[in-house]
Amino acid sequence: MRPIVPSLLLLALVAQTAVCQRVASTVPAGLDAYIQDAMTKYQGVGLAIAVVKNDSVVYAKGFGLKRLGETAAVTPRTLFAVGSTTKAFTTAALGMLVDEGRFGWDTRVADVMKGFELYDPAVTRELTIRDLVTHRSGLSRGDLLWMGSNYSRAEVIRRVRFHKPTWSLRTTFGYQNIMYLTAGEAIPATTGRSWDDFVKERIFQPLGMTGSNTTTRGLDKLPDVATPHTTIDGKLVPIEYRQIDNIGPAGSINSNVLDMAQWIRFQLNGGKVNGRALLAPATHAEMFAMQMPIGPGGAMDLLYPGANFLGYGLGWFLFDHAGRKVVEHSGGIDGMTTELVMVPSEKLGVIVLTNSGSSFVAFPVARGVINKFLGVSADPVVTMLPAASMAATAAAHLEDSIVKARAVGKGPSHELASYAGTYDNPMFGPARVAVDSGRLVLNVDAQSAAADLEHWHYDVFRARSRDRRLPKAWASFRLAPDGTVEGLTVEGLEQEFVRRPAAVAAISCSPGDPDRSRQATRPSPFDSVSIVAGPAPARLCYSRPSMRGRPVFGAPLVPFDSVWRTGANDPTTLNATGPLEIAGLKVSAGKYTITTIPAKASWQVILTDPVRQKEVGRVTVPVEALADAVEMFTIRSVSTGPGNADLTIEWEKTRVRLPIKGPAGAN
Repeated sequence: MRPIVPSLLLLALVAQTAVCQRVASTVPAGLDAYIQDAMTKYQGVGLAIAVVKNDSVVYAKGFGLKRLGETAAVTPRTLFAVGSTTKAFTTAALGMLVDEGRFGWDTRVADVMKGFELYDPAVTRELTIRDLVTHRSGLSRGDLLWMGSNYSRAEVIRRVRFHKPTWSLRTTFGYQNIMYLTAGEAIPATTGRSWDDFVKERIFQPLGMTGSNTTTRGLDKLPDVATPHTTIDGKLVPIEYRQIDNIGPAGSINSNVLDMAQWIRFQLNGGKVNGRALLAPATHAEMFAMQMPIGPGGAMDLLYPGANFLGYGLGWFLFDHAGRKVVEHSGGIDGMTTELVMVPSEKLGVIVLTNSGSSFVAFPVARGVINKFLGVSADPVVTMLPAASMAATAAAHLEDSIVKARAVGKGPSHELASYAGTYDNPMFGPARVAVDSGRLVLNVDAQSAAADLEHWHYDVFRARSRDRRLPKAWASFRLAPDGTVEGLTVEGLEQEFVRRPAAVAAISCSPGDPDRSRQATRPSPFDSVSIVAGPAPARLCYSRPSMRGRPVFGAPLVPFDSVWRTGANDPTTLNATGPLEIAGLKVSAGKYTITTIPAKASWQVILTDPVRQKEVGRVTVPVEALADAVEMFTIRSVSTGPGNADLTIEWEKTRVRLPIKGPAGAN
């Protein structure tokens, strides 16, 4: 969630020389022109800024456009995604629970969240709440487990147990969004209230942050919202907001600079609002105290030039600038960048929100405004510009170097069909490779969009996600000593995928599948059904939710006339090893996703090819009423004669039958 700023851009920061002068008590002259000039120089789209000084919002303005090609201007009330500045909201919420005695910063996570597990049992045993929020878990990012994924918060946390550590616990600073998600989920584990509701009720409402929210759902219905922008194929274009509720506590808040100014006031007042303490003084002080030192070298030296100390508190980066302690955090998510900087000793804070992920204007503007108030002569807008200009062309130069290094004419080791198959990985889920229209297509369970694979050289392919917000990546196939394809690595997915043997692939819906085995303990456990209709067997796999006294069909759980995944958790899938006829719909051998649209008297059953992401067909079948309610969603296969079977779906007081015919029974 925190953007990775190119080294070329950061190099310019080294040239800044801090010359301390008198701290300004009023807004420096010419600030509007200064920011507008920065917007022009850095090719920003829209920007909003607020400055807090001595517990007052002394400056708040909008610059530029909410969306390229339109005329609506950014205002101080325009909503932006604030990205990883969300993390400090999560630590504040946790601090409130620490004050209430629900747990301590050094309480073990496993004692708060039953069933929590990491790859190393020793780390599972020792990891604390403090470890979760200080980026010292020993895990690398693993962001594609949630980004572009349909996995829920619970599923992301469940799967992180398969993420092999990169470092030992508490030895190395390693930025980690999933650990922040886990920290946020300690809130419902101890209070029964969701992280979203808790933040709204305990932070947004007391601070008067009436425009802020924790989800992109419903943003399209609000009147003053900035559109994110990014560069795709060399052109700056508007893009859709990414739905990131599944990582919410790490970065899903949307806000405006007036609301964020109230957040800054709260922080600069030691956790108080209107004289009322929402956090105990010692708890707030702990957030601004260094918890994890960040060693010298690399990008951090470039981002914080001249700092005598650098570290991470509880949701904040901490360093010194111009002889003063600075508390800071940036944020970035598709097409938006945020920078929040505070100088507590001067009761000074700046928040900058921007709607172009391709422009770094938030950084020089926020730091330049801080310098103007502190009387520091260095101007980041000027010193960072050469590096920003170089960074703008760096991607093109990188692409040129990649093309020059290509081994032209070095084809793949096999025909494309030899690469097709299922490649297993317990963290990200299976990767399914198929041939479609003469090229390979990759579908990974952890990613909601397929990727088209273009052969590059040897057994290396260039992967282009159909989600254009994601960059190109490399997909490399590994050969066994006998020359067969047995493994796959995909850039950004941090573990190898191992090819599923053909014998296992034939029963890939089995609960014994390595990717499924741990799901048996879920509230909605995984199950499978064998279908015998003719000589070619088929298997259907699904998850089984329970009624638990709730109304099901026609209620919020499964609304009528809405698409339902026909189960819970993972999609319901049918693996046919030969041709079948399902309620009159003929399908060939392959894997299909089954969804339904329930209604009172009938259901629509929809079969989709998950590789091509195309609907194969749909049929309408009647509903039978049951006298007694079925507690757990159940699918059974009952033979009705040679080559024929009924697939019977039951839940609540509803039964639906799908007649199945194999080749022998289709005549």
